[in-house]
Amino acid sequence: MTSDDHIALLTIIPLWAVVVVRANARRKRTEPNAGKDALFWTFVALAIGTTLRLSPLEHALASLTGIRDSAVLPKHLSLVVACLLLVGWVDSAVPPRSPEPRWRRLAAFKPRLVLGAVAVTAAVATFPGAAPARLAPNGDTDFINGQFGDGCGTAYLFVYLMLIGVALALSAALCTAAANRSPAGAFRRCMQLMAIGCGLGVSYPIYRLTYLGYGLVGSDFPLTEDQFDMGGNLLQVSTILPVIAGSSVRAIDLVARGLRNRRALIDLRPLWIDLVCVLSPDTVRKHLDQGTSSFRDWWSVRDTYDRLDQRVVEIWDAAYELLPWIDEDLPARALAAARVEGFTGDDAEAAAEAVCLRIARRRAVDGEPQAFPATVEPLLALRDDQEANARWLTRVAAVYTSTRLDSVEKALANENEMVGTA
Repeated sequence: MTSDDHIALLTIIPLWAVVVVRANARRKRTEPNAGKDALFWTFVALAIGTTLRLSPLEHALASLTGIRDSAVLPKHLSLVVACLLLVGWVDSAVPPRSPEPRWRRLAAFKPRLVLGAVAVTAAVATFPGAAPARLAPNGDTDFINGQFGDGCGTAYLFVYLMLIGVALALSAALCTAAANRSPAGAFRRCMQLMAIGCGLGVSYPIYRLTYLGYGLVGSDFPLTEDQFDMGGNLLQVSTILPVIAGSSVRAIDLVARGLRNRRALIDLRPLWIDLVCVLSPDTVRKHLDQGTSSFRDWWSVRDTYDRLDQRVVEIWDAAYELLPWIDEDLPARALAAARVEGFTGDDAEAAAEAVCLRIARRRAVDGEPQAFPATVEPLLALRDDQEANARWLTRVAAVYTSTRLDSVEKALANENEMVGTA
């Protein structure tokens, strides 16, 4: 393999990885999704087109068909199809707005179909007259450099490169519109990255056509052939990698969320184990039969959202069950004691809740009489945001098992003794 092939692998390997992952997800889908299918076939066409540029594969196809440049036309047509599919997918993902700019009509299905049909017809008609590719000493097949100064080859590449440029410019504009019309989040980041990739991609056909223009007027291009090829390869890499990254933002976000959920499951486990015993007998029996093991918390990445949601709810339920063993003034005294022991801000609030739970659990387990039923507000207020609930409970759990909380509990016990003595 040549140095150009090694650079090409920087895009080919990630592209095929994306195709494999999306093919697996597509197989598991139970309902059709036209948008995801369009993006999947975009990457399939793009992966095929970029793979066909590898020198060993080009030589193998030439030997098999007896045609020296037999890989060039299917390679270019695959990239054309990929660009047109990309325009369609991005157009379908742009949030609607009225009125729409006039240029958006170019991204509709019929204009894309007409543009693609005209370009493919012109490419197929002009390709046979193109000059043969140059064969470098290292075995690299160089088709574009072979068309330097050749009229028919330049016409063929003009059709191919102009269509790619138009498609990428449309995609960049659509991605920018989608990002500007969307709230902050994974989708906006996806569109922003893809807009960068498509915007950089517009420079690729301009770069190639500038080179061919020098050939038509008989002038020498400022760069050597090797430098020119290196620049084209780098432009391709800088185009495709942001598109791959952008299309993978949601997947990356899901993975990151799954890792955060796993971390929260692990952090909440000590508090959950300590409190679950006060829940109903049926809940306890369920966890004895099907309970989440520590091993599963650490190593299983399946259903982390549902498992974390269940754990948060059960901790809240246990805290509610412990309310009758919490004196009416205990939360306020616990907060004051936590501040005396050096806790500040949210840490003080978390310490106060943790020490209340610890005291109430011990009283309940020891069978002490209930304090003031139904007079204490719930300690743990659940929000609609699961991640916010998990973040707060992990803060409470961290304090619940810390030695610093022993000092707070001891201070409260001494305070009770002083009150009892008085």
